[in-house]
Amino acid sequence: MVSRKKAKGKARKAAVKAKKEEGKDAHDDSSAAAAQQREQEGVEAQLQMQRLLIDSPPSPCQHGFDPFPEGNVCDHFLKLYFSTYSNRLSEDNAADSILEAMAAVDKKYPEVLRDSSKMKHILSYFLSVGTHRILNGDENAARITAVRIIMFEEFLAVRVHKTKAGVQLQKLLEVYTSDDHTLVSFYRKRISCTCLDKKHKEVKSIKKMGLCNNNQCPLPGLKVERSKMLYCTRCSVAYYCSRDCQEAAWSEHREVCKEKAERNAKFEQEMRVRDQNSM
Repeated sequence: MVSRKKAKGKARKAAVKAKKEEGKDAHDDSSAAAAQQREQEGVEAQLQMQRLLIDSPPSPCQHGFDPFPEGNVCDHFLKLYFSTYSNRLSEDNAADSILEAMAAVDKKYPEVLRDSSKMKHILSYFLSVGTHRILNGDENAARITAVRIIMFEEFLAVRVHKTKAGVQLQKLLEVYTSDDHTLVSFYRKRISCTCLDKKHKEVKSIKKMGLCNNNQCPLPGLKVERSKMLYCTRCSVAYYCSRDCQEAAWSEHREVCKEKAERNAKFEQEMRVRDQNSM
């Protein structure tokens, strides 16, 4: 028979054990609740980021952009574009991330990319964002936005409207490394308002610069005043600061030049046939 003292001892141990189990369960419940709260906060933060990306820029003038109606396909298009870009940015550079985003929207929303009115609306969003960034003094962010615009414009010209033989990488490189005069002019000629007129007056004295396609060019940053640049008359896609640089780069440019020239010739022939058939 168990003594009263031993019985009390067992009762105390059982009470301590029960209290520990209760504390453990409470801790587990607390951890699960905290994890669930963090997950919910993460979802809300992502949705807020998407809303900030899609909503009209916080400016008295929206620079020609009309906000997308809620649930509009253009809204979904941009959300996919930005989410793909953000997910890839940690693994790739900005240019590769933009290409991945382009591929994602082309796969899921091909009808949007081939709808002129919808793409005009989407491009007006990017133009509004870029203009707003310039006015806020964030020129580097405006350059990234300009690269997005050019990539869409080049895609539409080559793949949809078929008015060009191929994408001009020179334009992408030059806007990505552009001087303030080139950058402001890029947006100013594309928006319907006069919001950049004052800024343009401030930067118009800056010489517009271009990139020499000779990687061994002795000029700082490979940059030369655009009005003084020479271009390859065979392919029309390579630009140089001088005849010396053009000759120095010929060994590397030769094969690319041949390929581009043949592509251009084929495209021009197709255009002539298309024009004849439409008469």
